[in-house]
Amino acid sequence: MDLKVKSCISLAIFPLVAFFSCDQAKKEEGLKTIPIEKAYRSQTPLKVSDYFRKIRYVPLETTDQSLVGKNPTVWIARDKLIVFSEQKQCLAFDKATGRFITSIGHIGNDPEGSLSLSGWMNAEAGHIYFQAGNGRSVIYDTGGNFVGEQWDLEVTEGLFGIDTYDYFDENILVKHLPATDKKPDRIILFRDTVLLASFPSYGDPRSQFSGDMADIQRMSVCKHEEVGFDAIYMVLNDGRQKCMVPSEQIFWHKDKELFFRETFNDTIYRVELEGLTPVAHFDFGAMRWDREDRYKPEKDQAIYPLDVYENERLLWLRFVVGLYDPDQWEVYNAVYDKRSGEVKVAPFKEGTYDDLNGFLPLQPSFASSEGAFAQIVPAASVVSWFEEHSGRKDWPEEIKRLERLTEEDNPVVIIME
Repeated sequence: MDLKVKSCISLAIFPLVAFFSCDQAKKEEGLKTIPIEKAYRSQTPLKVSDYFRKIRYVPLETTDQSLVGKNPTVWIARDKLIVFSEQKQCLAFDKATGRFITSIGHIGNDPEGSLSLSGWMNAEAGHIYFQAGNGRSVIYDTGGNFVGEQWDLEVTEGLFGIDTYDYFDENILVKHLPATDKKPDRIILFRDTVLLASFPSYGDPRSQFSGDMADIQRMSVCKHEEVGFDAIYMVLNDGRQKCMVPSEQIFWHKDKELFFRETFNDTIYRVELEGLTPVAHFDFGAMRWDREDRYKPEKDQAIYPLDVYENERLLWLRFVVGLYDPDQWEVYNAVYDKRSGEVKVAPFKEGTYDDLNGFLPLQPSFASSEGAFAQIVPAASVVSWFEEHSGRKDWPEEIKRLERLTEEDNPVVIIME
């Protein structure tokens, strides 16, 4: 389900998938274990003071050229904040002041145009990639300047899953491709149009589905706006189901390291040019998705990871229970404190209680490779908060300045360190 181009390279690693699977079991013995199920069974509220030393509130400048649309997403790009929204826009703001800097990219058929402005970012290079169709992406820097283009080496053809992009370093890009009826779940690393590495990712050795629309009884999309995820549901003719979450985060960065987790799987890997090295393991206990249960709608009370954010001290997991029932989605935050070894789990809807200032609950939705967490909050939510807490006047100065916002203003970015 992605737009990219065919590989001209025949991968010789496919017959070795069984060998790698056996070898992998040996490698995973003695991994750092993060007890998620145990914490889920004894949930406790999350508090800001347990995880962050400093909270900054950055209201984004509101001008006719910088109006942020619905359901925005924020990234930290060094000294800039990059904001995407459903209104086909990508905007850059100053990280320190919230001042609007420029728009980035545009929709169009010209050489610098793209099909969408929901891109992905190589933070090391300061580049943003937008899909332009036919296996081509256009590249812009965070200052809004056109940099060039990138052609795909390989694309998943058919309804097998979602191709996911990331970066290994300033020059090397990474792509995860789901298993098809001919190839295993795998990761490739490439520079420009040169393939540097390709290896199995310990997902399915072959897809259990044909990828053909004729084998799908029905297909639907559910928007879980409260938690910020969309889910694509497929019901096959044989009764099995498949669920894909397009925005789930399977790659993430900490300092110069790139990490990966396979969908459904509970192992964290470090991505290296030579392959994947297991570094930690989520203990989901009885709530683990066994491979044979992954396409059975009757399997409930299992943990499906959505996003992982990490810095030197924290590993923040967001997961859902009730994956196959859109009306019963229960999303949770699980926070692993690496210093104390403690894991806490709390419902997503509660957020993280701000016991430092008594202000809005925090809900990280991005983590930079430098370790800062961020979220973006509509101005209307800030206005409502002040209305509901009108009796209080002793807000810190940075929060007090937010009282000037109106519901028509741009959102506020909250940066947590």
